[in-house]
Amino acid sequence: MKSNKFMGMALSLVLALSLLLAGCGGNSGNGKTGDAGQSNGDNGGNAAETAASKPKETVTLKAYFPGDKPVGFDEVLQAVNEKLKNDNIGAQLNINFLPWSDYGNSVAVKMSAGEEFDMYLDAPWLSMNQMIASNSILELDAMVAERQELKSSIPEEMWEYNKFNGKIMGIPLGTTQGPVYGLLIRKDLREKYGLPEIKTLEDLEKFLYTVKEQETDIRPFVINGIKADKLPFILSESANMALDEVLEIGVNMFAYSVKDKKVVGQWESPMIADAFERVTKYYKDGILSKNIAQEQNAETLFKQGKYAATYYAADGVEGLKYSEMLKDGSDKLEVFIPNGDQAKPYTAFQQWNFLCIPASSKHAELAMDVSNWLSIKENHDLMEYGIPGKDWEAIGDSSYKVLSNYSFPGYTLTWRPTLNRTPDTMTEDDKKWFDFSTDPANFTLSPTAGFTFDAEKVKTEYAKITPFHDSLFLPLAQGLLPADKGKEQLDSKIMSVGGQKVIDEIQAQIDAITAGK
Repeated sequence: MKSNKFMGMALSLVLALSLLLAGCGGNSGNGKTGDAGQSNGDNGGNAAETAASKPKETVTLKAYFPGDKPVGFDEVLQAVNEKLKNDNIGAQLNINFLPWSDYGNSVAVKMSAGEEFDMYLDAPWLSMNQMIASNSILELDAMVAERQELKSSIPEEMWEYNKFNGKIMGIPLGTTQGPVYGLLIRKDLREKYGLPEIKTLEDLEKFLYTVKEQETDIRPFVINGIKADKLPFILSESANMALDEVLEIGVNMFAYSVKDKKVVGQWESPMIADAFERVTKYYKDGILSKNIAQEQNAETLFKQGKYAATYYAADGVEGLKYSEMLKDGSDKLEVFIPNGDQAKPYTAFQQWNFLCIPASSKHAELAMDVSNWLSIKENHDLMEYGIPGKDWEAIGDSSYKVLSNYSFPGYTLTWRPTLNRTPDTMTEDDKKWFDFSTDPANFTLSPTAGFTFDAEKVKTEYAKITPFHDSLFLPLAQGLLPADKGKEQLDSKIMSVGGQKVIDEIQAQIDAITAGK
């Protein structure tokens, strides 16, 4: 989110690139590259000037990222390498893209075969935990501390809560700091029927039922079946609030009761019980499509004008899917965020993609120098958006106009919350909520921050539980299974295959994290 895995998954998960100035680090055997590219203030002025003016030998850094090579990438990479040379970083990049279908396995094979490369994308959903356990990737704490541009371009919360066993094992790549969910609404239809701006679930319900009753060719609400597990979070009176439960703890179908300090199933959560009832009602009344379980074309159907509302997440991706609907100059779309005026949802500040450096790299310091260099806005923009005037045009400091088809997967290398630009096609509402989601101050620190579930001790039971997400939890969240019946079936099935053992293990791991807080 695969786009959900790397982008929310939003999506979003990927490889990471190269890095900037040479310096001293905690990994003495990883090929230092000569004179430091940045001064820490302890060198004399003349010495610093001499080091800066002396051309460095250029070292080629090899990186592996998943996916297809972007259109026009060769020309952009050439420009990046030229600027690296002009800035006397001492590096050039050799970036290789591998098919998503075999990316994780390909990188693992390259590592085990002893191939020398310097950067790659890894993540907990790939092989990062195994790479850490086998000492296959480098700890980066000391090197990050020495590189101010890199350190300051990523919020402190992201650094702190994306450590592994207390250490920085990869540069966390992300833009948003937590989940903000809602719906994208046809504003023109709302105004057509004289309905007020949607601010509550009651307002939303009035809108959806009005569309159902009044429109013959437009239906109320569409969502892809696989994303319907977010409906309980959206259609609850507690949506986007930090109250008595943390609903997303990184383990499907489970939550954490802040009040009781206990792991619970989302199906038995009192915080979203009203949402399950609401979904049951909406499915029965035809507000939700009868085909919701098989629906895969929600985006297309909404853009074709066949539905009045669809799923929205403030991730910088979801809303942009519909910008073409406004090419006629209209203002027909708006975003509804439940409890938007008081939203401050829980977040663990967890990111899903990390730029990692293999332990076998001979140029770790230089790779980090390049990452530091990419944390300077001008350089960041060159790699992420392409060649100015050819691929994009700046609009102020935070927006841009797209001029070509160049689209770099920033989640592999360049995502920095403080440097991000948004395209000028982004709607005002979408930009408002995306900007909201990039600011750590708009979120409440989850008591489970720092927790990443390791299922090794209960892998047999966990493997038996996992299929129930699609076979039972999704139908419950979609309204196909009535709330009371679905909850009962889900609880019975999960507990019959060792569910309590899994809950106990999640509980033990969260307790270990929270004990020191």
